[in-house]
Amino acid sequence: MIVTDASKLFVRNGGLVWKILPFMLVSLLIICGLAIAICYPLINDLSNAGFFTQVSDIFSKTFFNFRLDMIFASASQTLVLLFDLISQNIETVLPLIIILILLISLGSSFLIGLSELAIADCLYGYMTSNSKFSFYSCLIKNLGKSLKLQLAKLLIVWPIDIIITGAFVGMLLLFTVQNTIVTVIAPFVIVLVMCLLVALRQTLFCMWAPCMIVRNRTVWGALKESCICMAQNFNAIYGKQIIITLIYIAVNIATCIFTASVGLFLTIPATLLFSNILGQTCFFYINGLRFYVDENQIISPKKREDWESLKTLKDIV
Repeated sequence: MIVTDASKLFVRNGGLVWKILPFMLVSLLIICGLAIAICYPLINDLSNAGFFTQVSDIFSKTFFNFRLDMIFASASQTLVLLFDLISQNIETVLPLIIILILLISLGSSFLIGLSELAIADCLYGYMTSNSKFSFYSCLIKNLGKSLKLQLAKLLIVWPIDIIITGAFVGMLLLFTVQNTIVTVIAPFVIVLVMCLLVALRQTLFCMWAPCMIVRNRTVWGALKESCICMAQNFNAIYGKQIIITLIYIAVNIATCIFTASVGLFLTIPATLLFSNILGQTCFFYINGLRFYVDENQIISPKKREDWESLKTLKDIV
């Protein structure tokens, strides 16, 4: 029911995608502009070394290839090229590579993350009173809280994101192994592991922002309460997040292949929106809070003690 109701809320609030999209684009333009300005010598060195030409040749051969193993193999070749260039000019290139990675990962995570509380506030208005709030009004209203939340996430969530990214890069390098069996099973391993890791990350933190908005908690108070809710219902939430994460991966890869990546302008903000909706729906369900899914239907979730197993309830008594 949680996923079903989250889907209904997504349909009713799908217009937020068009508000999130320009915010994401502006954020990415800012980050890319800073990255180019600060790391221009690196970009120039890579260009002179023919890196971008080789990358273009690699992906042009597989751009409309529907085989997932070929797509991952192309990404692996790109990484190998980058590592070779770094090893050849390690003293001059490595510091700039580190700065570039930190700038893109920290900057994009922070700026795009500022929209999280705005989305949660818009959803809260719809779910509690069937009202449509302005996304940008909510963004400005919650800007102070959003800054604190994203700074906290840089301390707690960003290291986890780095670990997940590192795991993905490491698994891509499986395609450098000259073994047919390894290259055949590598796509399955990559999708499975990434699905499990991303779903775990979402499970751990999906109710942090909703708790701040719904309970009006501080950043750390909301983290504590959301972690308690998550721990008491981990299996139920994690199972749903695995299924949804698999759908995210499938939709975005298919969109990338069949629309020459143009459709990602819609699917990425839509993925961000749905992940926020799912987290907020989980929070409402776990705490037994009534909410609208449309103007004619109000959901009245059972209290946690009414739908959890007896094994979980033994700690409540």
